[in-house]
Amino acid sequence: KDSTEMLKMAIISLMKRKYNGYKIYLHNFSHFDGIFLIRILSMLSDNINPIIRDNKLIDIKFKFSKYTLYFRDSYLILPLSLKKLSKSFSVEENSIFPYTFVNNSNIPLEYEDKVPSFNHFENISKDEYLIYSEEFKSKKWNLKNETIKYCSKDVISLYQVLDKFNK
Repeated sequence: KDSTEMLKMAIISLMKRKYNGYKIYLHNFSHFDGIFLIRILSMLSDNINPIIRDNKLIDIKFKFSKYTLYFRDSYLILPLSLKKLSKSFSVEENSIFPYTFVNNSNIPLEYEDKVPSFNHFENISKDEYLIYSEEFKSKKWNLKNETIKYCSKDVISLYQVLDKFNK
């Protein structure tokens, strides 16, 4: 239905006994995602205990029923971009994404046309952009599909980095 409903359903999918005590890491959670997550968590439980130090959200303890989940910021443990961490740990790199394009409220999720222009991408070279754009010479660029692909790669990259770091 909308982004709030999507996040709510994602959290509900974790509210199971088998995930009791799990620690869920989000990269750069303290600076961005934490605000959205606290709002959603407060819709699902009255038992939310954030730990904040130096204006940074360190941990959110989220209790539901008799179970608990912890949400943490991996950036506070490994303070590099996910792209740099992926290279450092030799894991699958996250993909590139046109952040400013997708943040434009006039662009529908159903957008399917040309690859957004270079100025919508951050921290990539012109060559990287051209290689990326080459994928879409024979097909249209689809915002929804590319968003899902980007998010999936991000999650996989972060998991692989944390797994290697833990070992």
